[in-house]
Amino acid sequence: MDEVPEHAYRVEGTEVSGGASLAQAPEITPGIVRDVLEDGATGDSAVGTAKYYRIGVADGQRVHAAATIAAPPYADGLPEERESLDVDVDLVTAQGADCVDGSTRTAGETFDGDGPLTSARVSAEVGPDGCAGEALYLRVQRLGARDAERPLPVEIQVAIQPAGLGGGAPAVEEEIEDDGAAPVAPADTEPITPGRSFATATRVEPGSTVLELQPGETALLAVDVQEGQRLRWRTEVTALPSEGSADIGLRVFDAVRGLVAVDGGMWTVHSTATIHGGGMVAPVDLGNRSSETESIRSAWLPGTHTVQLQRRQLPEGAPAEAAEPVRLILTLEVEGEVAEDAAEGDVLELGDASPATRRGPLGGDWTAGRIALLAGAGVLGVLGLGTGLAGVLVLSRRR
Repeated sequence: MDEVPEHAYRVEGTEVSGGASLAQAPEITPGIVRDVLEDGATGDSAVGTAKYYRIGVADGQRVHAAATIAAPPYADGLPEERESLDVDVDLVTAQGADCVDGSTRTAGETFDGDGPLTSARVSAEVGPDGCAGEALYLRVQRLGARDAERPLPVEIQVAIQPAGLGGGAPAVEEEIEDDGAAPVAPADTEPITPGRSFATATRVEPGSTVLELQPGETALLAVDVQEGQRLRWRTEVTALPSEGSADIGLRVFDAVRGLVAVDGGMWTVHSTATIHGGGMVAPVDLGNRSSETESIRSAWLPGTHTVQLQRRQLPEGAPAEAAEPVRLILTLEVEGEVAEDAAEGDVLELGDASPATRRGPLGGDWTAGRIALLAGAGVLGVLGLGTGLAGVLVLSRRR
């Protein structure tokens, strides 16, 4: 496999070799592992390499599984004729029957495979009324023709949901409209060093940080959002290449890499002071899993959330000046207090899947000395806003 540039996504995890069939599937436990999917869709084949992994389960449990695949950036920029890349995740019983709860879709630029692509799936409940057996089998399959004959690494995360977790009513019945966090000056004007994988995301506290993104770069930051709280975000571009524009994307994922609705996505930046923002459409609540609205349902799992920022590669033939870095201020705001009846600790069995601690630009540890979001009147303003929302929404919390 080609050497991955320092600024691109880097697959992490314990090495494992998946089986070519259910019978050959190796046992894996909650945590993060990495493997290689050798082939994409070639010739008459519509799909590429598929590998299987066995996960032990007990009655009442569910399995949460996700896979992230990333191809190396194109050497000369995005070609005019582009080929797709995708990864599919499925959970089946020992008899090969599907054991899934809901559909799945890939988060990322699948039409040309620029940057990381992540798919997540949750199983149905195991037991007499669900999927029978003492194990479920995870199938991870490569799709698309991009770099079809080049082996690509894949990062796989597995978690177990204990029996009896969840239930209750959603926190809200309608989406909260949000145009983003309030502007906050960063404590340090120097760019931070972000993580390059979900497993190594730079852990931060709410506040503002400066980032510089070059073409094809992926930056990952981890922030805690607990039950009763809601993540809001804001990006403000302060420096652009002297020629051309830049495509910037932001996505937020929960602790099992489920995509959380925050009004993110990909947009084109044509000038400095270009501002984008959004936020979760509901405060995090286990009961949100029962919502009929997909966006509210996405804000259900408390704990670590990963913010993924991405700058798309330039097209082939772009002027050299267009490759200059984009500098922006990213503000993350965690609105609201932790709910009184919030679950303590990780509500799922995640194994060794927590983002690694990385050192910040001030020489301190992001988990020890961090950037505060607001001070003085700013804190009072956020508290007042949170109180007002609570009064309007009349949040219900029934387990």
